[in-house]
Amino acid sequence: MGASDNWCDMGRLDGFGGVGGSSSVRELCARAMAIVYEQHYSTVGPFEGAAHITVLLDRTDDRALRHRLLLLLKVLMNVLSNIEACVLVGGCVLAVDLLTVVHEASERTAIPLQSNLIAATAFMEPLKEWMYVNKDGAQVGPVEKDAIRRFWSKKEIDWTTKCWASGMTDWKRLRDIRELRWALAVRVPVLTPTQVGDAALSILHSMVASHSDIDDAGEIVTPTPRVKRILSSPRCLPHIAQAMLSGEPSVVESAAALLKAVVTRNPKAMIKLYSTGAFYFALAYPGSNLLSIAHLFSVTHVNQAFHGGEEAALSSSLPFAKCSVLGGLLPESLLYVLECSGPAAFAAAMVSDSDTPETIWTHKMRAENLIRQVLQHLGDYPQKLSQHCHSLYEYAPMPPVTYPELKDEMWCHRYYLRNLCDEVRFPNWPIVEHVEFLQSLLVMWREELTRRP
Repeated sequence: MGASDNWCDMGRLDGFGGVGGSSSVRELCARAMAIVYEQHYSTVGPFEGAAHITVLLDRTDDRALRHRLLLLLKVLMNVLSNIEACVLVGGCVLAVDLLTVVHEASERTAIPLQSNLIAATAFMEPLKEWMYVNKDGAQVGPVEKDAIRRFWSKKEIDWTTKCWASGMTDWKRLRDIRELRWALAVRVPVLTPTQVGDAALSILHSMVASHSDIDDAGEIVTPTPRVKRILSSPRCLPHIAQAMLSGEPSVVESAAALLKAVVTRNPKAMIKLYSTGAFYFALAYPGSNLLSIAHLFSVTHVNQAFHGGEEAALSSSLPFAKCSVLGGLLPESLLYVLECSGPAAFAAAMVSDSDTPETIWTHKMRAENLIRQVLQHLGDYPQKLSQHCHSLYEYAPMPPVTYPELKDEMWCHRYYLRNLCDEVRFPNWPIVEHVEFLQSLLVMWREELTRRP
């Protein structure tokens, strides 16, 4: 599209309010462009206003217009030059910031069989995260985000008001804090927070896919493509991981897939993924659409430097459960399902009831043990995100998850011995890796002999 092909007076979409023109006209222009470009992008070709659209999406104080521009930008990602123009003006970070809006969703996915403690968090008063400097120069707060909206409507604060929340390195003017600036936008939204998150993730997937990290000879491209470098930075990667805490099935699925795409063939990002809390957030998700999470686990769980060094924990000298970042969180039997049977089998096992020589797992174990204990470890952090979407999780190692159902079970190299020896229920159960199994049994036998009575 050439500069003369001016479908809409884009100069009038000038950010904070602007002058002239109706908001509804601007919104209709953006909507019409999205419809036409989606149908005819291969004919129209590059859109010279892609960078401008990206900047306007950030700066406009019209919520409905922002959402229409977001949908237009999503369509523009069908053409490589549009992606490049968007990235050059900060589109990657902008899309990640738009993704964080998903935490503002008022409805949370219910957690089955949750404890009264966890259920009570749904009725807690909003956490107070924000401070600001009033017109007399005094610090006020902390207050919740809705209070910022009230002070704005009463003109007690303005765009120049200095604000701060935990995790910010310094006080900033309100207009320089995207989260607050977007929260004060006018007009009724077109999209829900979940739909905003879905659109942002679609844009990010398009950006990552736009440049291959493998050359024609099948070798890894160096340096890592620019988009993956940006998204694997501390500014972006934690927020992608935290999107899984939204509990929204489509967002969780897409965020897990994006994490996998970003860290694959990206060693520095790969070994430190655990520090974002991604594995905790994924395990806390109560939904049944776990295939995307399973694929993420498959390529990452034994490649984490969670033992404190700069190298992954994978080592032939370590037991399998010690190599995996999921060891101690999931029963070792499920780790073997993931490693030996693949992501699809693991995803199916996680949402099934099973009592066999190879797997003992139930819905109750997942909900009442795994999910509950992970959420207890996370504390009020998921609620904090709804008030401060850019808050960063401070990683802390989690104690092993306890499963009372496994208290009296003896696990030895892929098998629960009680079930394996139950020839009435499991006659002639096929034994794989029989030599390794026998060796493990002998080691276990010797350990028992050396124990004091």
